[in-house]
Amino acid sequence: MSSIGDLLKRRVGPGVVVALSRVSWPARLDAARRRRRGGRGEVELFFAFDDPCSAVAVIDLSARLAGREVQILLRPVVERGIPDDPAVEQKRRYAIDDARRLARRTGLVLARTEPLAAEQTRFLAEWAAGAPQGPALERFCVAAMRLLWFGGQGPLERGPLEELRGEHLAAAPAASGAQAVAANERLMRRRGPYDVPAAWVHGRWYFAHDRPAQIAEWLDELGWRAG
Repeated sequence: MSSIGDLLKRRVGPGVVVALSRVSWPARLDAARRRRRGGRGEVELFFAFDDPCSAVAVIDLSARLAGREVQILLRPVVERGIPDDPAVEQKRRYAIDDARRLARRTGLVLARTEPLAAEQTRFLAEWAAGAPQGPALERFCVAAMRLLWFGGQGPLERGPLEELRGEHLAAAPAASGAQAVAANERLMRRRGPYDVPAAWVHGRWYFAHDRPAQIAEWLDELGWRAG
């Protein structure tokens, strides 16, 4: 039986969270403090390798935010969504169509026509979650998403992905990666978003595949403009 919290998430949750996030003065003060200390802005991106809309978000935001004093904090997850959601399979198939439409704005053509299972890409989430944040991790995630979703529609092959890992990431113990994925999932729940791709940007959250321009506008408003 669904809890009241789950019901609220289904019916009003996203709208309520978005409305509450529109208070801007704390973020403005924080951005000013960061700049005085030589810090950077942050876009905390929760995503899943098995999700085509996450692929669009990772690739788009990486390109769109290049040249800004902003770091994308990549938070791969596996478990997400509303527990016992009866429409989960329907949503996963719709995500293929949605991602295909959204990819066109960046000149990409989605190659895969069938969903991937979350467990198929768990190893990727663990590799990425166990790696340090920074440009190397960003390059790996972009390359892996391109290969998974825009490189062909055959069976997922681990070998080419291991090559990308060797090119961009140092190997991390499997246990630390699994623990880091679980920590990302807990953090996403605390932040408010219940599914991916979701971006937490200085007090506001966005559906990252649908709102990349709005993310950039909010960063502009906070003073994190492209150089």
